[in-house]
Amino acid sequence: SVIFRVRDQGIGIPGDKLESIFGRFQQVDASDSREKGGTGLGLAICRSIVQQHSGKIWAESELGKGSIFTIRLPVLTNYHPSTNVSPTSLGTVLVCDDDPSVIEVVEALLTDRGYEVITALTGHDAVDAATKYRPDVVLLDLIMPEMDGWQVQAELKRREETRDIPIVIFSAIAKKDEDASRADLVDGWVQKPFDDSSLVIALDQAITQHDGVAQVLIVEDDLDLAQVMTAMFRKHAIETFHARTGKEAIELSQRITPDLVVLDLVLPEGDGFAVVEWLRRHDRLRSTPLVVYTAMDLDEQDREHLKLGETQFLVKSRVAPDEFGIRVLELLRRII
Repeated sequence: SVIFRVRDQGIGIPGDKLESIFGRFQQVDASDSREKGGTGLGLAICRSIVQQHSGKIWAESELGKGSIFTIRLPVLTNYHPSTNVSPTSLGTVLVCDDDPSVIEVVEALLTDRGYEVITALTGHDAVDAATKYRPDVVLLDLIMPEMDGWQVQAELKRREETRDIPIVIFSAIAKKDEDASRADLVDGWVQKPFDDSSLVIALDQAITQHDGVAQVLIVEDDLDLAQVMTAMFRKHAIETFHARTGKEAIELSQRITPDLVVLDLVLPEGDGFAVVEWLRRHDRLRSTPLVVYTAMDLDEQDREHLKLGETQFLVKSRVAPDEFGIRVLELLRRII
C-alpha cells in the first residue's frame, strides 16, 4: 500500500471527535465565533474519494500540538482497464446547488448508489441541462442567486420538454416552513443536513411514482445485482424501489405498499429476517408476496419464519438472474 500523511500545527482535535469530523456538516467548533468559515464538508469529501479507491483515511491528534491525517491506498498490480459494460443505471439525477462542496458530496453518494449524475451550479444551468439531457429527476436547491429554486421549478414546468420531469427539493428550509401551495407542486422534499437513506428514498420515489403500475421493492446490498433487477423490471414498465439495507427497506415500506418484495437475507443494518418480521406487524403489508433471493440454504424452520403472502425461495447459486427474471415476472402476472 501507499501511505500519505498530512501534519498541521493547529489546536488539535479532542479524542471523541476524531471519527465524527469525517461526517458531513461536522466541525470541531461549530459556534458563530469561530474564526474560519467552511461548511464542514471537506473531510467528508476526502473520505468519500479515498473509499472509492478502496483506501482508508483517519486522524490522530494531541490537543495543543496539532493533528496528523493519514491516507492508505492499495497498490494496483497487473492492472488492465475493464472492458465490461457498466451496469444499467438506476436513473439519471440532475443535481442543482450553488455550493460546489454539497454537489461533490451528493454526486459521490449517488454515483456510488448506481445513479448517473448531472450537476449544475446555477438555476439557469439547471434549466439548460434538464432541457438537453432530460434527466429522470431534478434534485433542486431553493436558495440560489439570480434564479432561485422556485423560479427553476416554474421554468421547467413551463417548457413542454421538461414539464413531466419530477422535482425533489433539496434545501435547508423545512417543508413545513414553506408555503403549502408551492410545496405541493414538487414530488419530494429532502431537508439539509440530510441522511443518505432519506435522499435515496425520495429520489427513488420521484423517479418511479406512476399511478396504476405494479410496484416492486428490491432489498439487496449487491449494487450490481440490484441494477440488473431494476433494469429488468423497468423494461416491463414496473415501478422499482431499491433498499440497500434492512433499515432502508423498513423506511421505504412505511411510504409505499409494494405488490412484491424481492429480499436478500444478508444485509447491513438489519437482516432479511428482521425486515420480514417488521412487515408482518402491519395489516397492509403482512400478505405481501415475497421472493427470497439469497445465497443461503434455508431449512424448513427458516422458511416458515420468512413467509408473508405467496412466498418463493430462490438460491442465487442455482437460479441465474435471467431465470430469476422469468419466474418473478410470472409471479407478478398471477398476483396483479
